[in-house]
Amino acid sequence: DPKAYVECLLKTYQKYAGVVAETFKGDSKFSACLDKSCREFINRNSVCENSLKSPELLARHADNLLKKGGKYESLDLEESLNQIITIFRYIEDKDVFQKFYSKFLSKRLVYGLSISEDSEGSMISKLKELCGFDYTLKLQRMFTDVNLSKDFDKGFQDVFKNSDLKMDFSSLILSTSAWPLSVPSCNFNCPTELKKAIDKITGYYNTKHSGRKLTWLHQHARGEIKASFPNSKIPYTFQVSTYQMAILLLFNDKDEITFDEIKSETALSDDLINGNLSIFLKAKILIENNGKIKYNSDYKSKKAKINLNVPIKTEQKIESEETHKNVEEDRKLYIQAAIVRIMKSRKKLKHVNLMEQVISQLQSRFKPKITDIKKCIDILLDKEYIARDEVEKDVLVYVA
Repeated sequence: DPKAYVECLLKTYQKYAGVVAETFKGDSKFSACLDKSCREFINRNSVCENSLKSPELLARHADNLLKKGGKYESLDLEESLNQIITIFRYIEDKDVFQKFYSKFLSKRLVYGLSISEDSEGSMISKLKELCGFDYTLKLQRMFTDVNLSKDFDKGFQDVFKNSDLKMDFSSLILSTSAWPLSVPSCNFNCPTELKKAIDKITGYYNTKHSGRKLTWLHQHARGEIKASFPNSKIPYTFQVSTYQMAILLLFNDKDEITFDEIKSETALSDDLINGNLSIFLKAKILIENNGKIKYNSDYKSKKAKINLNVPIKTEQKIESEETHKNVEEDRKLYIQAAIVRIMKSRKKLKHVNLMEQVISQLQSRFKPKITDIKKCIDILLDKEYIARDEVEKDVLVYVA
């Protein structure tokens, strides 16, 4: 539980910070000891085996606080954000926090879940004050994209308000460089009902921006479909993902369908089909009989609107693993960039001194491992950005 974890860290910090302030009158040596101890127990403790887990849990707690409709809405939000910053100051792997925070912010913005733009801005300002402009650049760009998208969408709606589109449809146009949203890893045959709207938006976008290409991220899209069942007096509204929509719309043409037919029609992977079918079967919207999937004509619910767009557990686990993997890839680039900057400035430097300077440059963002620095030096040697001195083999030389 991210909330319980952060509260435990805060309680421990506040206890000993109080001792230093009251008993030792804020003595600088005791304050320094407190900071050193905080860095240790916040990054490595019985809950987090390594320093990578603590920033992830802190980012998840921030997400829960800033998410609309969350169970923590009654808390003093500004005070809670300040408490996150108190812990964040001691986080060693600030790049891990940034990755997860960016991922969660993107979802809040895409799905309209932010509790308020002011609160989001307040948190970004706090991070910017601590870590600098570059740390929050992409976070701020996300807000710019969302606001520009609102203008684009209004223009689209005005142009196509009398078109033959039989649905309400809106889009977000996001810049690839700022958003941590991956391109779909699987194929997908978009339902005919959606494809018409997508084609119109793409055409309209091309009239505004020549030379640019839109890539549709169907895995992040969502919508609502109205569903009527023979034995129910009222129609239901299902809140679904695009993939779920594609599966359910197949039942407009057939009462029952096989797994292979779903796969053929949608081109989705087995895991995605199974994951979403399990949600429909659990909700009793669909029923399984002799290897075929059939819509449940006796379906009834006390609610008129049902949210079926819930995360699949395997997706959550994969997302966390991918984020950590992305951090590792980014770190290699940061280390290489730091090596090149240092060598370009110094021209000639001993191997051991170069490693010390790389650590010094990057430790505000993360603490690079010696083994990773050595690997990056080898990469740059291979690329001939740097070379070994012909006389002193422990000395590296910058190659212009």
